[in-house]
Formats: sequence, structure tokens, C-alpha cells
Amino acid sequence: MDIELIRRLSELPYLPSPEGVIRLGLKLARPRENDIFVDLGCGDGRILMYVAKNYGIYCVGFELNPILVKIAKREIRSSNLGRFIDIIFGDFFYADFSKFTIIYSYPSPTIIRRLSLKILNECKQGCRIITHDHPLEGLKPVTEVCIPSGSIHIHKIYLYTI
Repeated sequence: MDIELIRRLSELPYLPSPEGVIRLGLKLARPRENDIFVDLGCGDGRILMYVAKNYGIYCVGFELNPILVKIAKREIRSSNLGRFIDIIFGDFFYADFSKFTIIYSYPSPTIIRRLSLKILNECKQGCRIITHDHPLEGLKPVTEVCIPSGSIHIHKIYLYTI
């Protein structure tokens, strides 16, 4: 593994969103038939599989960790949802966000400013953005919901519309 990838992985740790957060975030975003969903840092692919199974829309996941990419691809294959999902091993900061209509991210605080600028510069009108726990800069959420976790942490979901 090269030093740059190791640095990026330490900046973007694998923290899976609980199913309740996923369900509510998507309910708020209201996916429609022609939407294109992206998970920025898809980890093991659980959100992509949930979206494909429950909404039947095309999904793309970006992941930097090669081990998680292998796990996600294996899980997607075994779920028979491969026709709905593509996993990209790479940095989403090099992707063009303009083709996505729903963006999901559990962003690390270290990338909020850069991610916010990318979204503001590239997303088309009507794009819905769901973030878990960390609000974007320069955008006002249309909805903000708190979900108790059963421990001291309270999950927050932010929904934005461009």
C-alpha cells in the first residue's frame, strides 16, 4: 500500500451507519425510479444493497480500502444485486458528482469543508444529500433528525437539497 493511501485511510475510517440511520435517511430523501444513488465511502456495501433491494435504483459506491472493496463485491454478488450496484475502488474526490441524484456520506470531520465545496460546485439542482452525524458547510439542511443509539451517542441525519 502506498503512503498516500495509508494517509487517506486514516483520515476516513470505516464506521458503518446503523440500519436505523440508513432507513430514516433514505425515507427522508425519498428515492424515485430514475435516481442514481452514491455512497461516498461505501465500506462493506450494506447501504448500497439496502437501496438496491428496497428501491430498485442504480447505486455506485466509492471505497479506498481494498479489503472492504473485496468484501462489498462478495456480498453484492451473493445477494444477486450486482445488476444494480457498481463498486469503485478509488477516491470519490476524483469523481464527477453531477450525475448523482442522491448522495450518502458518513463524512469524517477532516473532509467536511472539501466535500461541501465539491457538492456545491458539482451537484445539479434537485440533488439530495444525506449526511450522518456531521453537517456540511455552506448548505442549510432542509431536515435534521436525531436518533438515540442506546448509548451516549446520538446519531444525527442531515438532509440537504440543492
